[in-house]
Amino acid sequence: HNDHDDSELSREAIVGWSGILATLTVSIVQSAVFYLFFLYQRSQHKKKNEFSLYEPRQYIKKHCSPFSNHWIQDAWNISQEDLLHVVGLDTFMFFRFLRLGARISGVGVLFSMVLIPLYAMGKNRGASTTEFNQLTLARVESGSSRLWITVVLWWLFVMCILYELWGEWNMFHNLRFRFMTHGDPDGTKETRYAVRVERLDESIKSDRALAEKFEAMYPTQIRQANIFLEVGPLELAIEERQIAIELMEKATALTIAKPHGPRPQTKIGSSKLPSCKGERVDTIEHFSHEIERLNRDIDDMRQEILREREVADSMDSENNARNYAPSSTGTVVFASLVAKESAMKSDYAQRMMTLLPAADPEAILWENVTVPLKRQKKTSIVAALLWTIGILFWAVPVTLITAIANLGSILRTLGLREINRNTATYGIVSGLLPVIALTILMIALYSGIVAVAKKWIRFKSAPEVDAYTLRWHVLFQFANLWLILIGGSFFNQVETLTEDPSSIVNVIANALPGASTFFVNMITVNGLGNFGLELSMLPQYGTTLFTDFLQPEAQRTQRMIDEGNKPPGIEWGSSMPQHLFVFFVMIMYQPIVPLMAIFALVYFGGTYIVWKHQCLHVYSQSTEGGGDTTWQSLFGFLLACLYMSEIVFIAYMGIKKAPSQAACGFVPLVGTVLFHFSVHRVFVFPSTGLDAADGTDQRMEELDALIDVPIQEKVYWQPCLKASLDERQPMPYRRVVSE
Repeated sequence: HNDHDDSELSREAIVGWSGILATLTVSIVQSAVFYLFFLYQRSQHKKKNEFSLYEPRQYIKKHCSPFSNHWIQDAWNISQEDLLHVVGLDTFMFFRFLRLGARISGVGVLFSMVLIPLYAMGKNRGASTTEFNQLTLARVESGSSRLWITVVLWWLFVMCILYELWGEWNMFHNLRFRFMTHGDPDGTKETRYAVRVERLDESIKSDRALAEKFEAMYPTQIRQANIFLEVGPLELAIEERQIAIELMEKATALTIAKPHGPRPQTKIGSSKLPSCKGERVDTIEHFSHEIERLNRDIDDMRQEILREREVADSMDSENNARNYAPSSTGTVVFASLVAKESAMKSDYAQRMMTLLPAADPEAILWENVTVPLKRQKKTSIVAALLWTIGILFWAVPVTLITAIANLGSILRTLGLREINRNTATYGIVSGLLPVIALTILMIALYSGIVAVAKKWIRFKSAPEVDAYTLRWHVLFQFANLWLILIGGSFFNQVETLTEDPSSIVNVIANALPGASTFFVNMITVNGLGNFGLELSMLPQYGTTLFTDFLQPEAQRTQRMIDEGNKPPGIEWGSSMPQHLFVFFVMIMYQPIVPLMAIFALVYFGGTYIVWKHQCLHVYSQSTEGGGDTTWQSLFGFLLACLYMSEIVFIAYMGIKKAPSQAACGFVPLVGTVLFHFSVHRVFVFPSTGLDAADGTDQRMEELDALIDVPIQEKVYWQPCLKASLDERQPMPYRRVVSE
């Protein structure tokens, strides 16, 4: 190449970095500002002993929420055992996944020290080897012997991944067994003895009949059995009373906050609830009478339901209840873990009905417990078909978003004047805007998946919703990756395709390196750009300021204050897919764009420290699933990422006209398949039950000793049937705290 060509090549390389540098600069500045905000506000809150924003776990889990002075040091130094005790197994395995990503990225960075100079010295020239692609495998000429170095390092990289995964499974296997035998210290202990029973026929749709059915199979091993009841009128009355209570609390708070102002008035319609039309009455007096009336009605309905339930439990009586209908779902609480595991594995029991592990009562979605399992399965199939069709149409918004990153190609194709690619504006528009737009799109998608899970399919527990949202959110993330790769590279090379349609093979070969800048920007924004924002809790802080502006604290009820102090939880179906997406990008790009490992290391390392601090002091999970979602469900997707990356590697070597290297790419693929089978045999299957986890007679006898553990009365009764859970009167304006 002549001097002009080299100068032009150098100019294009600088231009190619403009979007990355702009995104990197904006992310670092943004995160630094938010971090300084976090340090200042946190110090001010400590002086005031205010915990609601940066230490809300102090309100509910002070016994296992260490107060932080030096947040980075504390998050780094806490032992793994202490971390497990504080956050629970679900969150602990989430941290182990982030740690896994950081360790594998670290290995990738070491290999990058060899690959980056190797690729930079490549002799391949063309549109696919300029700009950012000068540091990618596209720079190496086809059939070059240098590709053998890439193959060897790819073998070692896959071996490191499999080694790390085996170690994580070995540790999780032991922790899972401990969780299954001892449960969560902060959870309901009866959960580990209970099963959910589905597809009950009419002959056993009563508590007594269900108990007798299982007692015949497992004598002296049944503690409780109950059928969930369809009690719509009672639930509606309780909901109406709750509305009345909260409205009365708000009116009382307003009256106390403004003692000289007029008393709150409410227009009441025919339903006795607030309406746009109707008679204007005093709010406090009206709802005081309404609460008394609803208390009487609820007591009468509940007593009648319980009386009819007792009659239905009589051996000589048929179920002729008028105030409720028995559903096809119930629960059985066993007296020992061994009896429960035996029932779960019993072919005889599973033929008559469907037995599933029971969720913690706190995790049950009580409004959905009476939905038949058959209906749920049919709705799930229809939803799956619609989601699959949706993935096909998903290409439209994703292509439009990623097209912004190829702004120059769009303008050239449309015959419009190009924008100077050296400007910061171009870098921000092409680098930052597509990532933000895709993030907003994924947030909207996740909300839709949650709505389908809860309101249409109507899953019966929060863990089921988490598993469903995780699965479909991840699948859409995978679709994003392939659409970004294919759509972005084709649009970027549209002029080449127009002039020479036969160059389609080269376009496919250039897809991975060509789209890498988008993924770098995405990792930068979600990593560096998000660290300070997450620590600052700025969205929650802004919400608090806005709430204080609209409604000063004096006008807020005690219930509102309690809700404001409640620590938030992590929605696994929302947070895990994003991290998994970065994991996938990092693995797939390691042999092709080794620079990606550096950005991934910063992402996973920073996320690990930041989120560890947040989960020690801010976030708190209301229920514990024992790592079912955050590891067992996640593992399948981790291997899917590895399988797809290995296939991509083989295909890319084939395109680089290196058949021997491509054939060698099958070696780690076969090794991964064998590893997959070994993990299932050694870890996955044994983790499904206690008898599979340890089949020795001695261990079974030790588990049988748990038969004397006391069981809480009616633990799985629906809350609306428990008078002890009734909220019959408004909360006081302010709770009196005794010294």
